[in-house]
Amino acid sequence: MTRKLDDVRILTEVSRSGSDRITYRAVIDPVFTIGPKVHGGSLQMVVAAAAERALTELTPSSDPADDHDAPKIPVAIASDYLHAPDAAEVDLEVLVRKRGRTVTVMTVDAVQNGRTTVSSSITCARPDTGAPHHSSPTVLDGTPAEPPADGIALDDSPVAEVNHLGPAMDLVLDAATFPIVRGETGEPVVRGWARPKSGDPDTGFAVLVCDISPPVVMNLALFGWAPTVQLTTYVRRHPAPGWLRFAATSTEVGPGMFEEDHVVMDSTGTIVAQSRQLALIPQRS
Repeated sequence: MTRKLDDVRILTEVSRSGSDRITYRAVIDPVFTIGPKVHGGSLQMVVAAAAERALTELTPSSDPADDHDAPKIPVAIASDYLHAPDAAEVDLEVLVRKRGRTVTVMTVDAVQNGRTTVSSSITCARPDTGAPHHSSPTVLDGTPAEPPADGIALDDSPVAEVNHLGPAMDLVLDAATFPIVRGETGEPVVRGWARPKSGDPDTGFAVLVCDISPPVVMNLALFGWAPTVQLTTYVRRHPAPGWLRFAATSTEVGPGMFEEDHVVMDSTGTIVAQSRQLALIPQRS
């Protein structure tokens, strides 16, 4: 079984400065690319891994009343994409901005060849547990917990020519919400299912899934690279074992930009992560 999702989150400490700064190095496998460049959600997963490790190494808890059964994790990752990173070594420069009993805040810059490619602000806290006070309907209501037989599997579709994550994860798109494969157009809504090739989904994988859909503007016959300008992901809970189901939607597709929202549920039907990104409309050649 492949362990690429684990391997890409292996971090080597490069340097440390005082109690507030630490730099790690990761190696991004070409598997984690869309076309020639690193997939934004995959890099955000690595950034979250760096923040979670720094949380342990730079901000150890000294409070005897602290609940060690529910450690803090990155629950909000806001990333500005300055340059498209390559599948290669990347340094992750972590700076702790605030230590708190409830919330810890840090920044993580992903640096390649001396240039910051992605700059992120990370908020760490304890994820939710227990029953919610309120839940509204979502576009995933009625979506089965596992993909149906007529789903479009990444491994068996032309999508794999652009999305290279197949060796790391199973991805199935809902045929009803991806009409472009039939030469048709439709609403900017894509649903699907994702799970790791090896093991169960964790919060890091949920971060990746918050950017896994093909650009929803493909359903409007807008093809090509849709560069992410900014991506914010919220991790709400630890996912249960099994498939994660997701829906990506857009409310306003403008002439130059569009927003894309992801909602991610686990196998129990519980929302485990959400995201919103601002992206550029693909440029027609």
